Amino acid sequence: MERVWVSRIELTDFRNYAEATVTLDPGLNLFLGLNAQGKTNLLESVYVASAGRSYRASSDADLVRWECPHFRLVVDVERRASPVRLEVSYSRDGRRLVRLNGAERIRGAELASFLNVVMFTPDDLALVKGSPGDRRRFLDLEIAQVSPAYRNWVSVYGKTVAQRNALLKQASSCPPAKAVELLAPWDDQLTSVGARIIARRAEVIAELDRLGREAHRRITGTPGDLAVRYVPSVQFEAPDVHAIAGAFRGRLAQIRRVELLRGITMCGPHRDDILFELDGVNVAAFGSQGQQRSTVLAVKFAEVEFIRARTGDQPVLLLDDVLSELDECRRAHLLAEIVGRYQALVTSVEPGCLEIMPPGARVFTISAGQIRTREERGDAVPSEGRPQHNSRQAGLQGPTALAGGDAVVE
Repeated sequence: MERVWVSRIELTDFRNYAEATVTLDPGLNLFLGLNAQGKTNLLESVYVASAGRSYRASSDADLVRWECPHFRLVVDVERRASPVRLEVSYSRDGRRLVRLNGAERIRGAELASFLNVVMFTPDDLALVKGSPGDRRRFLDLEIAQVSPAYRNWVSVYGKTVAQRNALLKQASSCPPAKAVELLAPWDDQLTSVGARIIARRAEVIAELDRLGREAHRRITGTPGDLAVRYVPSVQFEAPDVHAIAGAFRGRLAQIRRVELLRGITMCGPHRDDILFELDGVNVAAFGSQGQQRSTVLAVKFAEVEFIRARTGDQPVLLLDDVLSELDECRRAHLLAEIVGRYQALVTSVEPGCLEIMPPGARVFTISAGQIRTREERGDAVPSEGRPQHNSRQAGLQGPTALAGGDAVVE
């Protein structure tokens, strides 16, 4: 297993950062600051260096600092074989450049070969509570990180569905036999590519089910039984590509008339879903807020283990204001999952988080796009022993506590 971690981030006109450079620790890195100061933007830059695109912006233009012509980000990644430098830049005239080690041009999809990340945010509750599209997007991004072929299948499938939908609208006025003839080549491509996606999803979800169950017990410290279920729109008996393709064609034949009336493709991977159950109960419908959050954390750690097993690399963890959403027990379990195993970049508005950091964690403050280390001020977590201040008594303080009495964060 190769230890992979980000040693340095350099940003130019990225989001609210005019110029910023930060050197990271291979373990835990805590970024403190008020809201809207740039903490999430910093984590987003690392995500872009891994995925080639943002997880929250609709276009690269949204990443460019206000009234600036372009952005540039550089991320140095330490790997046992040899360190690499990943660079992504974009200008408002539409030019985009992704480079490896300052010279070689690569595709954005290739970045995951050098750096994998797993992102945790409070918005991840949408994985349980959100739409089926949110869950499909999570699954596709996860598999694409370890499988370029899958990434291509999803792209081809999406274009096929769009073309087939357009043809369904046109063929609705044709005689039935003519409509079947027109749709035949598109049905072949839809079922061929779609069957591969369904088979891979079934395989991965079975693995997430196993890993998620184990992670849930570790994070919660309870015997609750978490299950991750695949809910495909095409029913099949065995996850064999040929068998799934046959079942897919059969289903298309059954719903042909309805599809022609509605002008849309009504079955396939684009209509799949994932179900989360805790002790046999649907977490989305009946789980408490705490159970839903624990489910998401368990699935995310299942994703971490999945990536590590498939690539041989340890992903970098990006935790955006997650600790404040957890009770004391779950914070402790979460940190226990991370410490000594992964590099993590953690953001928070609450200075009380400093008290629960493990020994040696590196601490930064962020204010208006300015990143400053707190080590010179004696605020870093000591390398031996924890601070004397009792975090249980103090609790996690809110933004008002951070604003008062801290000259660095404004």
